[in-house]
Amino acid sequence: MRTVLVSIVIGMGLLIVLGLVALVYGLIQKADNPDFKFFDLSKNAPGIEEAIKDVEVPLVGNKSSQPQTNVSAPAPVKAFGDMRLEIPQGYKVVETDLDSQRLVLRLINDAGINKLMVLDINTGAKLGGLSLHPAQ
Repeated sequence: MRTVLVSIVIGMGLLIVLGLVALVYGLIQKADNPDFKFFDLSKNAPGIEEAIKDVEVPLVGNKSSQPQTNVSAPAPVKAFGDMRLEIPQGYKVVETDLDSQRLVLRLINDAGINKLMVLDINTGAKLGGLSLHPAQ
C-alpha cells in the first residue's frame, strides 16, 4: 500500500513539473509571437471564429422590438492639423473625456454654470453642447 502512495505522489510531482515546463514554454512562445496557441481549435471547427464574430449580445433591459443592426468598427482617426476652438467667454476647461470618436470638454464659469462641449475627433467639428444650471 505504501509503495502505491509513493508512486502516486511521484507521478503527481512529475505532472506538476511537466505543467510548469509547458507553462514557461507557452509564455516564451507568446512573448515572441502574440498569435501563438497551444491548441488551434479552428482546425476542428473551421467556421467557428466567423460565427462568434457575428453573435450579438442584447443589452440588459433593451425591450425594443426593433431588429438589432450590426455596429461597424469606428473609422480610424485622421490627422486634422492644428485647429482653434472658441471657448465661451468667461468659461475655463476643467475636465476632458475622450472615446474613439468624441472629445467631451467640461467648462465652468465663475457663477458655477457648467457647459459640456462635444467635439468630433476626426474633424474637430463641434457636435453639440449642453448647459448645466443649478436648480432653483
